[in-house]
Amino acid sequence: MTATVDWSECPLVEVFPGKVSGAPLLRNTRLPVEAITGNYDAFRDEGLSEAAAIAETLDCYPETSVDTITAILNYRATHQFQAQH
Repeated sequence: MTATVDWSECPLVEVFPGKVSGAPLLRNTRLPVEAITGNYDAFRDEGLSEAAAIAETLDCYPETSVDTITAILNYRATHQFQAQH
C-alpha cells in the first residue's frame, strides 16, 4: 500500500493537466509539492529534527517559506490516506 494525498482542497496547491504533467504544484509555481515533501522526508530519514529538515528543505527551494513548507506538511499529515493496491 502507498500513502496518497488528495491536494484538491489545499489552497497552496494547484493542478493543471498540461502543467508539469499534471502534478500537484505549489500555487503560481512549477514546483511539485512532492519535491517539498520528498526532500523533507529525506532529511528526516537522515535523522534531522523537524525544524532542521524544514530549514534544509527551504535551502533547496528558497522560493518557498517556512510557513509554506509547514502548511504543506500539516495538510499532508491531515489528508493522507492509504491507497489500496
